[in-house]
Amino acid sequence: MNNPRRLLLRLGPCTAAFGVLAFVAMFAAVSSAQDLPRVIPRRATVDRPPDEAYGTLKQYFTDSSLSQFTLISSDDKTHTLVAKRSGIATNDWADWAVCETGGEEMVYTFSDGTVMVTAKLEASGKHETFVSVSADFQGTYSLALASKSTELACTSKGVLENSLIAVAGGTAPASKP
Repeated sequence: MNNPRRLLLRLGPCTAAFGVLAFVAMFAAVSSAQDLPRVIPRRATVDRPPDEAYGTLKQYFTDSSLSQFTLISSDDKTHTLVAKRSGIATNDWADWAVCETGGEEMVYTFSDGTVMVTAKLEASGKHETFVSVSADFQGTYSLALASKSTELACTSKGVLENSLIAVAGGTAPASKP
């Protein structure tokens, strides 16, 4: 029994079964990781009354001197805002989102980005507001020599959402989102 070769032969079927189980578990983990949601809301409580936090964020989305967003819709009753921003600069895009590309798109370069933001605010005590912000990013990547482009659904890094939560809380963002 001291011979390692005999030990391996003896464990062969068990090791093979274990290997198959390990492969199946690994495949399940990888496939479930790919099924994770792309748009994940960021949430926080801010130290401002709901109407004040909502009004500040609504003004931010409406006033082009404050942000480059366009207010798409607002519901004053449910304190829900939807805003859009296009023409996002490359450096902001790199801070805000990541796009998974296929083999062909790896040689493409970022040419434009759009984000659709949904903010929901609700009371959380007398002078506090629970803020939830989600961002849906779409990136356009181009292959200049072939004048070919593709649009990709991208995943947020959470930076933009956290910045907008800060705006709702009365804090100016470090940079203009």
